[in-house]
Amino acid sequence: MDDAQAMQRCIRLARNGAGSVQPNPMVGAVLVQGDRVLAEGWHRAAGGPHAEVECLRAFGEGPVPADAVMVVSLEPCVHHGRTPPCTDLLIARGVRTVVVGCLDPNPLVAGRGIERLRAAGIEVRTGVREAECRWLDRRFITAFEQQRPYVVLKWARSIDGFLDRSGSREGRGPQRISSPGTDVLVHRWRSEEAAILVGARTVVNDDPHLTVRHVSGRDPLRVVLDRQGITPAASHVYDGAPPTLLITSAQRAGIAAEQHLVAPGDDPLDATLRELHRREVRSVLVEGGGELLHHFIRRGLWDEARVITGTVTFGAGTPAPTLPLAPCRSFASGTDRIDLFTRTDAPDDTWAW
Repeated sequence: MDDAQAMQRCIRLARNGAGSVQPNPMVGAVLVQGDRVLAEGWHRAAGGPHAEVECLRAFGEGPVPADAVMVVSLEPCVHHGRTPPCTDLLIARGVRTVVVGCLDPNPLVAGRGIERLRAAGIEVRTGVREAECRWLDRRFITAFEQQRPYVVLKWARSIDGFLDRSGSREGRGPQRISSPGTDVLVHRWRSEEAAILVGARTVVNDDPHLTVRHVSGRDPLRVVLDRQGITPAASHVYDGAPPTLLITSAQRAGIAAEQHLVAPGDDPLDATLRELHRREVRSVLVEGGGELLHHFIRRGLWDEARVITGTVTFGAGTPAPTLPLAPCRSFASGTDRIDLFTRTDAPDDTWAW
């Protein structure tokens, strides 16, 4: 098994941590000897053992063969956090060769892990499937390189290009566009992001829960951008479980949410992303409404977009946003079409849902 093949296995293992490791990165590790896989592991949850630790635990307490190679998708850590440095463990267990997918952008690591291993006499090979490893941990990497969460936009549109049929609402509730099978996929998307953001008008009109219900997974932090204080206190997003962060301009009483005040002259998008970054929220799924999505697109504050086109026809209504680039991939989900957009180059095996 060559380095590239072993790294591909690391990436697949690392994906098992999707939705459960934030604010940490997803990481996989494989210990190989020639064509044999001796052990493997992945980071399962924030605060738990890192991938290298899981891999060596799976291998057992015996001596690591001199010709065994530890392959890991992200540079081993060299600092004390909630767990000890992985570099120290690799040195102590007598690992002779380490293959690394990409460097850790955290300033506490940032090449120092590789330097520590090499200083101990360990051969280190780097840059194996680097683009794929960076894509795997794009949320974590964006946080350190751009000082903001990774932003994913999502909306559903009618086949004739509208988000809703304006003026036809009777009471609060969403207007159905996507199929039940696509709804399951959307809830999986929610489970993989750290936060979910909507504007005030979406809360007023649709009264969404913004939780994960159709799949097993962790609920994201719910974030409501409501500078004017128009969202009803009885809305589902203020039911207290999971927690909600309200971004507003004036403190509100009787709201079951933590409140972050935005100064009148401060840009609300910048303020929201800044506060989420301060909280180590690595990613946010922006689900609407149309005005909020337009603001993110106009500012260029997005990294991915996922657009669902259903089979319904509205004839008139709120126009769906448009993006200044072509989709990088499209696929069918039942009767719906899903177009995926990214502002950076993505590997062929990009989305593994």
